[in-house]
Amino acid sequence: MSLKLPLNRNQNQDMVVNIYLRKKLKIIIKLMIKQVNNKIRIKMKKITLVFLLTAFVGAFQLVKAQNIAHVNSMELLSLMPEKKAADDQLKTLADQKKAEIKKQEDSFSAKYEKIQKDLQGKSQADLEKMKDQLQKYEEDFQKDQQSLVALREEAAKALDKKQADLYEPIMKKAQDAIDSVAKSKGYLYVFDTSQPSLLYAEGPNILNDVKAKLGIK
Repeated sequence: MSLKLPLNRNQNQDMVVNIYLRKKLKIIIKLMIKQVNNKIRIKMKKITLVFLLTAFVGAFQLVKAQNIAHVNSMELLSLMPEKKAADDQLKTLADQKKAEIKKQEDSFSAKYEKIQKDLQGKSQADLEKMKDQLQKYEEDFQKDQQSLVALREEAAKALDKKQADLYEPIMKKAQDAIDSVAKSKGYLYVFDTSQPSLLYAEGPNILNDVKAKLGIK
C-alpha cells in the first residue's frame, strides 16, 4: 500500500490517516483472541481416555456394561480452579498485547497527522522542492506498516506459547485423574460425552469420582 501525498492545496490529505486501518487492527485483535480461544477448546476436547470402537465394533456386544464408563471432559475442566486462573492469565496477556498494538498505532497516527498538517498548505512548487522528503515519508510509512505487522505476529506467538504453558499441565492433571479412577474401578473404556464420536453412554458417570480425585467439591 502506497502513501499518497498531496499534489495541490485542494487534494484531501486524509488518505494517510485513513489508510492506517484502525478499525481493521481492532478486528484483527478480536480474531486473534477468538482463534486462541478456539485452540484452547480444541485441546480441551483431547482430555479423555477414549478408545474408539473402530477396531472392535464387531466385538462391542461382548463387552460387559460394568467395564464401560463416561465423563464430560469439558465440564470437568470448567470445575477445576486451575482452569479459571489460566483463563484470567491468558486474558491479561491478550489485553496487554492489544494495548501495545494500540499504543504503536496511535503513535504512528499522530506522526502522519502531523505530516498531513505540514503539507496541507504547500503549493505545487513547494511540493516539487520537497521531492526527496516526500519519498522519505513514503518509505517511513511502509516501514511503520511492516512494524505493526511484526508486532501483531509477535503477539499471536506469545499468546500461543502462553496458552500451551498454562493449559497443558491442567489437561495432563485431568487426564491422570481420569486414568486413576478408571484403573481403580476396573473400567476398560471411558468415553468422553463432550465428543461427537460417543458411541455408548449407559455406563456409570465417573465425573464425581474424578472430581474427588482432584479435590474438587
